[in-house]
Amino acid sequence: MTDEREITLTVNGTEHTIEVEPRRLLVHAIREDLDMTGTHIGCDTGNCGACTVLKDGEPIKSCLMFAAQADGAEILTVEGMEDLPEADDLHPLQEGFREEHGLQCGYCTPGMLMAGKALLDEHPDPDEETIRDAISGNLCRCTGYQNIVRSIEYAADELENRTAADGGAVAVDGASESEGPASPEGGHAAPEFGGDADTFCGREDCCGGPDGADPFDRDALLDDAADADGPDNADGTSDADADTDATDRGDTV
Repeated sequence: MTDEREITLTVNGTEHTIEVEPRRLLVHAIREDLDMTGTHIGCDTGNCGACTVLKDGEPIKSCLMFAAQADGAEILTVEGMEDLPEADDLHPLQEGFREEHGLQCGYCTPGMLMAGKALLDEHPDPDEETIRDAISGNLCRCTGYQNIVRSIEYAADELENRTAADGGAVAVDGASESEGPASPEGGHAAPEFGGDADTFCGREDCCGGPDGADPFDRDALLDDAADADGPDNADGTSDADADTDATDRGDTV
């Protein structure tokens, strides 16, 4: 007969009392006993970080902790992010991963979101090095991490802007709430550049950035490519220039 014990977990604000075997891992209790499958199982050895959740505000790998060890703890999983006070439909981190293309297959994403949440709770304005250090225990085999870093930077900017707006204060870099985000680099608006807010990626000269160019204008792209090729000849002239000179002299071209 299996020796089970009763434990209580508060997961995403809701208290649950369940019976678990002493050897049952927290990740299995979350996924199977509580039916919250947003927390993923990857390696089962603590290496990949896909199973990361927050236990009393700290990121832990739930495949390395027995459920009984978490008795009485508050657990946050990816399912609870949209219900947090800072969320508006989606949590800024979830928005960031969507807007900055921080996911491809998505398998590592719940763990990355949890690691990002723990980071921003402690460091609201992290630099790139701090972000990379915070997610160093979470592996991604798709994105190369750069877009994940940008996604967390997006969330940091968005959280700061929302805090300023809620307090009726001036937003980042002196822009008022009505003017939108002060810096387009966050990628969450297309303010004075005239770009489309639905497609603006936040980078200059791209997707409706400061030059107002249509990123899908084929003729403009061909012209840019021709300019980038540079002169055809070593003296800095192009074949077209030579043809024009020959025509002016009456030569046969």
